[in-house]
Amino acid sequence: MKKMVWLMLALCLACSNRTELDGRYEALHHGPGGKVAAVMTLADDGSGKWEIEGEVLPFSWSVTPGGLRVHTRDGAVIEGFIEGGAVRLDVPGVGMLLFRRR
Repeated sequence: MKKMVWLMLALCLACSNRTELDGRYEALHHGPGGKVAAVMTLADDGSGKWEIEGEVLPFSWSVTPGGLRVHTRDGAVIEGFIEGGAVRLDVPGVGMLLFRRR
């Protein structure tokens, strides 16, 4: 019974934190071709999308202690960390991106 109470508490806390993170975020990536702007949108229903140079990439996301977890359509999982009002993601093949809320 205690495990069930803790599970319910954890789920409630996760749901309440999701609405605190939803919104639009922007990051700049400095790659070999120069600066690239990336926009990340987190919806309160757990869906999200990245917009990079006109390409839209959907994903789902969930709250974790101290951060969030991004689940891409191809099955990859990216751990994100909350730093103040920003989200830091280490994106494979791209590197570290710091998304700031706009």
